[in-house]
Order: sequence, then structure tokens, then C-alpha cells
Amino acid sequence: MNDFDVICLGDATIDIFLPLDSDNQNYKLNETEISFDLGDKFLADGYKLFLGGIASNVAVGLSRLGKKVALVTELGEDELSETILKKLKSENVSTELIKINGKAQTTLSVIIMSQKKHILFDAHNLKEHQFNLENSNSSWLFIAGLGEKWKETYESALNFTEAKNIKIAFAPGTNQVQEGKDKIAKVLDKTEIVFVNKTEAQIILEETGNIENLLKSFKSLGPKNVVITDGTNGSYALDSDSNFFHQEIVASETVETTGAGDAYAAAFFAAFISNKPIQECMRWGALNSSSVIEHIGAQEGLLTLEEMEKKLNG
Repeated sequence: MNDFDVICLGDATIDIFLPLDSDNQNYKLNETEISFDLGDKFLADGYKLFLGGIASNVAVGLSRLGKKVALVTELGEDELSETILKKLKSENVSTELIKINGKAQTTLSVIIMSQKKHILFDAHNLKEHQFNLENSNSSWLFIAGLGEKWKETYESALNFTEAKNIKIAFAPGTNQVQEGKDKIAKVLDKTEIVFVNKTEAQIILEETGNIENLLKSFKSLGPKNVVITDGTNGSYALDSDSNFFHQEIVASETVETTGAGDAYAAAFFAAFISNKPIQECMRWGALNSSSVIEHIGAQEGLLTLEEMEKKLNG
């Protein structure tokens, strides 16, 4: 029987970052869009390859903060899948529960960057997401975003947690957000803590109200604790007793924002399962997020427990 503090279930991807040559004037960039002319050739300032995916990012974040973590995901037998496995092992994230599917390909994201702005292209490959968790045990299951065939997997995950009395944390991905609250109602009803950003909350709830109303609406769906991040406005939470909390961002030099929300969730959750007060959990999240956006990639700036404690006491 494998025992973990947290099992993270969701996608693991490869993110390739292409920073555009800042001296190249052939592309057009403004506050809302970047555009290119067909047939043009653009030079990138090198490229960087990183691990990505909500579940992967949170798993690595939790591991760096001292938690015993396993990742449950589906990989192929290609070179990129081997890269993912190697990186996870180097971060002390257990790969024992990962399913290898010879017919699957790694999900790949390409992020084009310029002047601290980016546009992301996703190449998702259809996977079955049929996992066997019976021989594993954990205090928590962190359920994150999955590809198209996610509904049966979520159902199996709920059965697993109910059979073993395991608590659920939930961070929905793009597919789940777009499906809306009805399709994720069963998960929300069993969730101890849910993490979303403001835009995701509005889409799921089909509401455009203020943060406090969004928190209350989410809580009415079942989660005991609700956390909503809102970019430079900071983060907001409603705890199990419906107490309201707000945390300002921690000022930092922004290089690239991919993974900021995942970093926040990982650190908040690490503090939460260590029985820290909600406000302190939010402080952990803000510090981790501010560190990640100082780097390119979703995992480069994730803090270790020693680094977190130093920043908390600084």
C-alpha cells in the first residue's frame, strides 16, 4: 500500500516557451492581441522547455514544500513523456501511479512571448484517463483538469475517496470550466477546498457579481472552503465558517505569468493541510505565486520549504 500526503490527479504536459526577438518589428503587439503576417519568419531568443499541467505543477509545488506526493496521469512512450518522468523523479514526485499508454502522445503547449505578454497554443491528445488507485492511500486527492474524457475518471475518483475516506481539493481545468457547474456538481459537493480564478468562477457560475457574491455562490454548491484569485487584486477566500479573507499580492518583477495560479494553489494547500490559519495559507500562496512569475515557466520559481520560511520571516 502506497501512502501519500496528497495524490494529484490530472494532466502533465510539456511547455515550450519561445521568446520573440524584441528587435523584430514585423509582428504587431498591443494590449489585447499579437499578430503576424503569413509567410514571415521570426527569430526567437532561444527556447525553453518545461513541465506543465495543473496537476503536475501542484505536485511539484507540494513536494518542494515537504509533502509526500504522487502524480496520477497518462503518458505515452515518446521522448517528451520520458522527459516528464525524469523531471518528476528529480522533484521527488512519485511516478508509481502514472499510466503509460503506447498509443498516447504527450500534451504539448507552445507559448510565444513578447514584452511580458504571451499567447499559448495547446496540442491535446485524446487519452482514456483510466487509472487504478486501489492499491494507494492518501490523506488528500487533489483533482485537477483533464482532457476530453474526464467525466468517468472524476466519477471513479469520487468512488475512491468515498471508499477510503479521503478528502478532496479541486482545481478545474479548461474543459471542466467550460462545461459549467452542473457537470462538476458531484465533485464540488464533496470538495473540502476549491481553487479558481475570478474569470473561471464567473464562467462556471454564469455570474458576473463581485468577489464576495462569487465566493458565496461557489460555497452554496458544496465546497467547504473556496479560494478565488484575481490577478493584481490579490486573492479572496471563504472558509468553512463563511469567514471572508483577502490577501494582497506580493510585489515582484514580472517576467512571465504562466503557472501563477497553480503556484498559489500548491502553497496555499501545503499550508492548509499543515493546519495553518487561512490568512497564513493565503500568504504562502501569494509568496509562491510572486516567486514563479519572476521566472519563465510554471515550476522554475516554486519555493522550497526553507525558502518559504525565509520569506515568511523576512
